[in-house]
Amino acid sequence: MKRSWKKMTGLFMAAALGVSLMGFTSEAKSTEGAADAAESLNETKEMVLGSVRDMIPGEGDAFYVNLSAQVWEPLVINNNHKLEPGLAESWETNDDCTEWTFHLVENASFTDGVKFDADACMKNIERYKAGPLTSTYTSLSIDKSFPNLKEMVKIDDYTVKFVFSEPITTLDALLGDYGSPMISPNCFDASTGEITSQVVGTGRYIIDEHVQDQYATFVRNEDYWGENPGKLKSYRVNCIPDSETRYSALVSGEIMGLMDNGAIMVDAADKLVKSDDRFVIEPTKSHMTHYLYVNGSKEYLGDVRLRQAISYAIDREQLNETLYAGLCYPAYGALSNQTPLYKDIQGEYNLEKAKELADEVLGGQRLQTTMILGQRVVDGYPVKAMAEYMQAALSEIGIDMTIEVLDNAVTTDRLKAGDYDFNITVTGLNSADPYATLFGWMGTEGGSNVSYHWNYSNPEVDELLSTVLNEKDEQKRAEIYGRLQEISAEELPVIPILYYVNVNIHNKEVTGYVSDLFDGVSIPTLEWADESK
Repeated sequence: MKRSWKKMTGLFMAAALGVSLMGFTSEAKSTEGAADAAESLNETKEMVLGSVRDMIPGEGDAFYVNLSAQVWEPLVINNNHKLEPGLAESWETNDDCTEWTFHLVENASFTDGVKFDADACMKNIERYKAGPLTSTYTSLSIDKSFPNLKEMVKIDDYTVKFVFSEPITTLDALLGDYGSPMISPNCFDASTGEITSQVVGTGRYIIDEHVQDQYATFVRNEDYWGENPGKLKSYRVNCIPDSETRYSALVSGEIMGLMDNGAIMVDAADKLVKSDDRFVIEPTKSHMTHYLYVNGSKEYLGDVRLRQAISYAIDREQLNETLYAGLCYPAYGALSNQTPLYKDIQGEYNLEKAKELADEVLGGQRLQTTMILGQRVVDGYPVKAMAEYMQAALSEIGIDMTIEVLDNAVTTDRLKAGDYDFNITVTGLNSADPYATLFGWMGTEGGSNVSYHWNYSNPEVDELLSTVLNEKDEQKRAEIYGRLQEISAEELPVIPILYYVNVNIHNKEVTGYVSDLFDGVSIPTLEWADESK
């Protein structure tokens, strides 16, 4: 009876509005037809996107292909810092956190037919021991993913136990995403860990075709083990390093959208959507942050007072408004504002205080310095304009600066040789646990600290870093990370400048442009919109 009443009510309403039942039915069929048309396009029309870099760096890369391509999957998924099951469906630890047991999914296979099980999992982790394996994304090593690992024990075909010589309370966070890539054992050399063939994984997509530094195409894995396979039958990502060329490709319709951090200047995207209604921006906070590296091994720059002076002399609000249409956020803390254990630390622009501190160190003399910028960062972000602003700002406090834009490889070599004074970079957090980042920057033996000649050392920092991974109490662990961030904001081993945003600009013919914290766009949700032709 209730259903009949609703039906009659609908008829009365249609009559009152002068709408025929036939017209209503036709509209419903039209909507249904549009949805069917979009679904048909998903199966027949390849979607083309644009990126700053090649989605497939290749055999010399620890991961071979970007995680966002959905070719390989990790044990644990870091979904915007919410840890979720990946190829491990669950896990638990003993009371003192020296033993972690992971239960693996039982229905996944690599696309070359190899079953994903405990043996395949352990072979992958043995591969990490050959590291550190380098990548354009982040390094891969046993010390980074499984610090103080003592042994692995196969409990059964789908259960693995990891035993550690020291307690570790955040292993699941360390294994998120790039911390635990699982690829077919047929793809790598067991002794060196190096990838030896095109990578196959258990993911939603399979590599179809690849031309280095030009494009990569991917097709859906029709035998995907999990839920929610990709909506698109196939997609393609064109590698377009030049920002103006990416912009032109978007406007011309050669590509439907941009992905990856720094794919378009924020102000350019803002102007485009205001002048062309074919496009839309869906800005979301990013894990990427602009930092100023300072060579602490150089005379004067190793003095904390001069680093503080430099920070006070930078008007972050002005940089944000001028270069990013006000969409970014001034940064004063070492960690990304998208980090779960991020502490909100505020600072200020104070030119008088900057001059006072600089004069204490320089004694009235002028310091001659060089800023080096990598070409890739220049292509993806307005860092050259940022450097030119800093050039003018620092001249006010007695620091003269020459700017050099260099090839990426040359930039890396100069950083490692200590042949620079300043460098602007854009980097992010690849784990839900900030230990690796803070150790690398603040630990006396930290990787970036040593490699880039920051020469930073603080006994309190080393002591805090030595205890934080073993601390089981979440509140105490948060307090330790908070204290480390306070020290970093005061002593500035690196100088944070701006917290970035993902612009996520795309043609309205595309929908499902859902933000992915680490790579800008989520591939599995992309599809052609109903109104596509």
